Amino acid sequence: MVNVLDIKVLRDLWSMRLQVLSIAMLVAAGVAVFVMSVSNYRALVGAMESHHRNERFADLFAGMTRAPLVIADRLREIDGIGIVEPRIAKPVRIIRKDTNLPISGRVISLPATGQPLLNRLHLLQGRWPDPPHPEEVVINAAYAEARAVRMGESIDVVLNGRLQGFRVVGSALSPEFVFATRSAVPLPDDRNFVVLWAAEDAVASAFDMKGAFNDVAMALAPTAGTMHVLDEVDRLLAPYGGTGAYDRNDQPSHRFLEDELAEQETLSIFMPSVFFGIAAFLLNVVIGRLVEAQRGQIASLKALGFANRTIALHYFKLVTAIALLGSAIGLGLGRWFAIGVVGSYRAFFQFPSLEAQVEPWLLIVATLVSVVAANLAAATSVYRIGVLPPAEAMRPATPPALQTFAWLQTIGSRLIPLQYVIAARTTLGRPIRTLLSTIGIAFAIPLILFGLCWFDAIDYMIDVSFSRIERGDAFLTFTGPVSADALYELMALSGVLKAEVQRVVPVRLRAGYRNYRTSAIGLDSGSELKIPRDKVLQPISIPADGIMLTRLIASQLDLHVGETVSFEVLEGPRPVREVTVRRISDDILGSSVTMDRDALNRVMQEGSVANAAILRIDPAQTGLVWSRIKSMPKIEGSSVKALWLALFNETIDGMVLSGALIVAGFGMLIDWSCLRQRAHRTTGARLGAC
Repeated sequence: MVNVLDIKVLRDLWSMRLQVLSIAMLVAAGVAVFVMSVSNYRALVGAMESHHRNERFADLFAGMTRAPLVIADRLREIDGIGIVEPRIAKPVRIIRKDTNLPISGRVISLPATGQPLLNRLHLLQGRWPDPPHPEEVVINAAYAEARAVRMGESIDVVLNGRLQGFRVVGSALSPEFVFATRSAVPLPDDRNFVVLWAAEDAVASAFDMKGAFNDVAMALAPTAGTMHVLDEVDRLLAPYGGTGAYDRNDQPSHRFLEDELAEQETLSIFMPSVFFGIAAFLLNVVIGRLVEAQRGQIASLKALGFANRTIALHYFKLVTAIALLGSAIGLGLGRWFAIGVVGSYRAFFQFPSLEAQVEPWLLIVATLVSVVAANLAAATSVYRIGVLPPAEAMRPATPPALQTFAWLQTIGSRLIPLQYVIAARTTLGRPIRTLLSTIGIAFAIPLILFGLCWFDAIDYMIDVSFSRIERGDAFLTFTGPVSADALYELMALSGVLKAEVQRVVPVRLRAGYRNYRTSAIGLDSGSELKIPRDKVLQPISIPADGIMLTRLIASQLDLHVGETVSFEVLEGPRPVREVTVRRISDDILGSSVTMDRDALNRVMQEGSVANAAILRIDPAQTGLVWSRIKSMPKIEGSSVKALWLALFNETIDGMVLSGALIVAGFGMLIDWSCLRQRAHRTTGARLGAC
């Protein structure tokens, strides 16, 4: 049965409808962000765990130059290792008649029969390769979709410098390539990167790996210690050119996915807290003002016999109604945002199934959080109702501004116009509320700026990274170290304006108990196509000895200029040296070590060699240059800056625009709500003064 206080709730909501709407929208924003971020987190975690479990994603990985298959048996004997899957994995190039631009790939051997024990494939199209037909391959589904590859279509692959034809019989997903990208490109490039799974005999014959392997995936026993097992694997594989064992946390695809999960986890806690906190403050202000305005009504209700608990419950109902209104709007928005964000994830993460997980419990929790936060915010005002005697309530409250700032009424009004006196009394008379209003607006402005500055930030990042630091048009990798004289062969290509060679090797840096796996890049002194820069974008000269770190690595290892670090090369004889940090650079996208190429060659105990090159190409002759490079068997992989930037714009622009508008909109909503409540209080103060 509806009583008189329930009718009063509806009347109060209607009389304050604009204030109610502004607060409800803040609650809605908090609920929407909470639902979206938690839903996205659970969607990614659920898809990842299901994919890893069903396809048996490995725990450990290791690469080497060449090891006999008998070493796999010795790996199985290491205490803590459960399953060992030896295989052959090599980078390759794909030749397509419809383009001269480079297509990089990676070929991975499959067992003679059936699925591998670890990192199994989830077949989406076609069938499994037939063992009597070694020319049949399965490719990753993202490339098949991007290039519209039909089952049965041929694909030409450069294996170890020799062109070999294969036939595509299936497309699949792999837990190793959820986030599939090629070297030097930090985004999935589905049109220009392909993974091929081919019969072991075909891959072994092409790379002279009969009875051997160069890559291994391993599963840990349930109670195994990861670090102990990694050390044992490193020790066993070192004589065979081991490049260092690592667990799945350092596996490139999984590492990127974990970073995204950490970001969503942080977002699900921080952003809703901001909105709920500001909404709670505004609710406290509104209910406090309402209690003051309704002192006479409260006194009458008490005089008529209404208990304190009944009157307090009335105001809690009012607050709960506002929270429920905001929650209803927020749940709808949150579900819409979640579906949209998960849809955008499909361009980055390849899972058998990735759907927004907007579960009933999440909706209930989001609603409860908003209701509890709102009622806690109103608790102090409701408490004042309980302790207010009826006789005292009959008398209007003395405005705090008059008690504390009476001098404004006497002296100040003679020198200052009345409207400014009223504004000062209203602002200074309630310092806590003024402070909280200021904090609310202070939270809003960074959100607006954060949303609107994304475009400038991305333009700045591209300008610094690809115009000032990486100044070449193309990046090439060779099948192995070659004489630095290869530079002259590249320079001789018609259309190549400038070329520089590099030596790139995998390394592990150790500083105390910290370690970091990355690549060391050896540059020639006076390099013009790659110019490291400091935080004010001034060029940094490459040290003749020692190393230069990016600020990210220096921070991770807590290193400063002049300090030494253990430098372990994960290639060839794997030398270990103590080197000095000579410079720190500010690459936005980079996390590598830079050295003088001659110094790196000396560490590697090799002559003047290189295994990568940067080119600057005449735009009018791009097609001619790539057609010549396409025929060079020693070129293993390549990356074109123009293609990467086009991919970046295609993939990121829509997400940035949506994210910027949402964040900036939330910030403006906070500003509008805080300023509206402030304006309403000022108007009330003026009326009281009159």
